[in-house]
Amino acid sequence: MLAALSSASRVWAVFAVKPRKELPAMVFLEKEGYKAYCPMCITRGRSRRVQPLFPGYLFAWVSPKVELPAVRYFPCINRPLLFGEQVACVEPELVDRWKEREGGRGFMTPEPPPPFRMGQRVRFKEGVFAGMEGTVIANLPARERVRILLEHLGLEVPVEADRSVLS
Repeated sequence: MLAALSSASRVWAVFAVKPRKELPAMVFLEKEGYKAYCPMCITRGRSRRVQPLFPGYLFAWVSPKVELPAVRYFPCINRPLLFGEQVACVEPELVDRWKEREGGRGFMTPEPPPPFRMGQRVRFKEGVFAGMEGTVIANLPARERVRILLEHLGLEVPVEADRSVLS
């Protein structure tokens, strides 16, 4: 969504911030009386850590005409995201939905992909088995992998694969 720079109504404007300075920029904006938001998420995998959903960006509730000129020069902020005479912004409903998904934790958790059904036929989209088909024999949710019975050269061989390479 875009908002005209001449608009006086408030929007969740998108700001590019200095590398790894999303949280300090947000704290500074809030100290100056602005609402700011940086959606955070927890990474998947073994080393789970909280990081920005959109690294290098944050959102501030500002009026493009009145407040944007001042906010753009705050510490840790590089610039507002502009397209000609318009500033990039996100819908308030989207910000509300992100905050709701955080559930008071301060970060969102990724939604797990739906599991494959036992006996379901799947095809490899990429990798050394690209184009080959097999039958799902087990979901391995802890490792986000699937065990597949791969039929190749008249043999059935069990293999494990990341869910992302299957369709």
